[in-house]
Amino acid sequence: MNIYGRDFAKVYNAKWAFWGPKMWSFLSHLVAKKHPQASKWLDLCCGAGSLLRLIDDNGFEATGVDISRHQVQHARQNALGATLVVQDVRQLSLDRKFDVVTCMFDSLNYLTTKQDLLKTFRKVNRHLSRSGIFAFDMNTFEGLQDQWCRTSTTHEPNLTLIVESSFNPTRAIGRCLITGFIRTGTRYRRFQEEHLERGYRAREIEDLLSRAGFEFRKYDGNSLVRPRKRSGRLLYVCRKAAQTKLSI
Repeated sequence: MNIYGRDFAKVYNAKWAFWGPKMWSFLSHLVAKKHPQASKWLDLCCGAGSLLRLIDDNGFEATGVDISRHQVQHARQNALGATLVVQDVRQLSLDRKFDVVTCMFDSLNYLTTKQDLLKTFRKVNRHLSRSGIFAFDMNTFEGLQDQWCRTSTTHEPNLTLIVESSFNPTRAIGRCLITGFIRTGTRYRRFQEEHLERGYRAREIEDLLSRAGFEFRKYDGNSLVRPRKRSGRLLYVCRKAAQTKLSI
């Protein structure tokens, strides 16, 4: 089953593109403090472009990558000055390096094997400038275990949306089944997508980052302060190993 197809990409653009603006204050402050000369910013899994628009509006040379052509279509409308590329992050291949690379809103949890996550970290390292910053957030095993066992329903005049989530701790896989009914005239068009995320433990993420050649600091991905024992989301700020130690 494909994800972020035509219908869900439209719903996502209208209702779920809030994480970029939520994270902008932290990210912009980070870049201004730690890499004030940064000019080229790559946003991976950019979705509908909510973060990319802020990157572009604030004078950065913005590039966005996403595997969904439907998401990229929305991003082109939302971030008019950005360069958009339809590409799988596991196969990331651009002809340049970037001063900042971001990948937000637990997008990397969609990589459900350690091999794919390591491969992506290594691709990012190759695309990052010598003093560049790589920032991303991920749902943790504990976060999916605590949060992904619920059902929610939204009813609006032209849309009904049902979101059912569950978590298998043995496989460390969260499943989110999204079913929507979009009204067109007197009829409703149904769509359904199954989204799978792996819940990584902090030690697993950090081992892979080290193997990919990064040093890092981490934060609670929701409060943006020191992580708790059961932080449901972690945010990592990384630089290439052997560069200046992060003191953020």
